[in-house]
Amino acid sequence: MTAPPDMVFSEVFRALYPDVLRFVQRRTDPDVAEDLVAEVFAIAWSRWADVPREVRPWLFGVARNVIAEDRRSHGRRNRLALRIGAERELPRDAIALATATVDLHVAWSRLSEADREALALVAWDGLTGREAAQVLGCTRAAFSVRLSRARRRLKRLLADIEPEPHVDPAPWPGRRANPGVVEGTQP
Repeated sequence: MTAPPDMVFSEVFRALYPDVLRFVQRRTDPDVAEDLVAEVFAIAWSRWADVPREVRPWLFGVARNVIAEDRRSHGRRNRLALRIGAERELPRDAIALATATVDLHVAWSRLSEADREALALVAWDGLTGREAAQVLGCTRAAFSVRLSRARRRLKRLLADIEPEPHVDPAPWPGRRANPGVVEGTQP
């Protein structure tokens, strides 16, 4: 299917640029994100006659390929980083939230790249299963299975993370832990 004549490139660009930019920023270095998005839209412009009616998932697929090519050309393998709380400070009384954030980050980093991508397309990018399948170049059913397995693996990884044991602070230098007990004697 080709882009219908009523779709104007400039309107699609204005409407979808923020979505494509967020998509790219979550997957690559923010310093190069805008350049990569410019490349995505340059490809869209050059292939405008062949763009499908559902432009957003198609642009995400192009963006995914552009990111992969950028990684290959620079000889680096960037991993998808989960950036929870990086732009905001946690309240002092949010230890439980901070612990959960760290646990999620650890579990996320232990997932395969394919699992992280399946989860991110739905959770971060807000794509439907059909749209995500289109981005990944697979069937809707295959994506559904992939997403279900990724969710199950993430849940299992989160359950397997053991909380850090509580460590009492060490006594001050020169002080005994229990001032009523002389070293070498029993209380």
